[in-house]
Order: sequence, then C-alpha cells, then structure tokens
Amino acid sequence: MKINKDLVDAVMMVSFIVLVLVGTTTFDNVVVKDVTMGSLGVITVAMLVLRIIGFRQKEEKEAF
Repeated sequence: MKINKDLVDAVMMVSFIVLVLVGTTTFDNVVVKDVTMGSLGVITVAMLVLRIIGFRQKEEKEAF
C-alpha cells in the first residue's frame, strides 16, 4: 500500500494545530476537553507513524 506523504503531512499538521488550540481554550466540561485532546493526540501520533512507514518504504524501493 502506498502512503501519500503530502496527505499524511497535512493531516498531522492540522491535528497538531487543533490540538494546541483545544489545549489553550477553556471548556466548561473537562472530560470533553480531555477526550478531544486525547483523540487528536492519537491522530497526530498515527500520522507520525504512517510518515515513518512511508519513509521506510521509500528507502526500500530505492535500494532495489
């Protein structure tokens, strides 16, 4: 499966920006803020992992 680097980068940047914005905003309900930040954190880490996998796939393709 080919991983589109530009898409992964864009999703990672947007999720990180929104994570920072949610972190600096005051919420009435702390649980909603924690769940939102947790899910955005998971998305950011998942995009980072996909970027690393895509980089390794590119290296393997160039080696052959």
